[in-house]
Amino acid sequence: MSQSKYAFTLNSGLYLKDPLSSDLGQAILQKGVPLFLELGYEGLTAKKLAVEAQTTEATVYKYFKNKHRLLQYYFQLYWVWLEQQIKVFTAIIDTPEDKLLKAVGIICDIPTVAADPGVVSKEDLRSLVVAEGSKAYLSTQVDDDNAKKLFAPYKNLAHHLGQLIQNVQPQEKYPLALATTIIEMSHSLEFYKNHLPALTDFKAGQDKVAIKDFLITLISNSLNLKSQK
Repeated sequence: MSQSKYAFTLNSGLYLKDPLSSDLGQAILQKGVPLFLELGYEGLTAKKLAVEAQTTEATVYKYFKNKHRLLQYYFQLYWVWLEQQIKVFTAIIDTPEDKLLKAVGIICDIPTVAADPGVVSKEDLRSLVVAEGSKAYLSTQVDDDNAKKLFAPYKNLAHHLGQLIQNVQPQEKYPLALATTIIEMSHSLEFYKNHLPALTDFKAGQDKVAIKDFLITLISNSLNLKSQK
């Protein structure tokens, strides 16, 4: 496995030994995502992960203190990667409104030509964040983890989107709250449409364009935009 696929620096508080420093560490990362998706957070164990990665349970613990830190590693990787995509694909767009609407589309996972964030595919990584991502911060140690800046990439993305909102509407009173709402809804609505469709107007299996269109309508109405693209 090639470490060069990764272009991200993640918080060292997430791991005991950098998983990108060895093929075995990268194997643990690669096998962890599909196992989380198959078994769920509650069902995954270090022993099961060790079997998939063809190593020992003790070795898994040399890289990650527990499965919560592993989930947080994926959580952080996803938000770092997503913010990078927004920066790359909006850089050549001239108008603030078009930049914002493009960013919303990217957050909703509308396809762009983008490299995967390493040995973990972007599709699997997003699926994990949609299915289990909230468990990365909905825990009793959230304040301690926040003090360690483990959620900084998520905050950075929200602030970046909030700045795009302010560039469109400088008088917006709640740019960060609106940005966080858009980010959260783009993922929670995807979960609901696939598992609890009665909570949405979207059907299971329906593509993500419908969610994007809803969120663009929401943000356009909130900012009094004349056009909705």
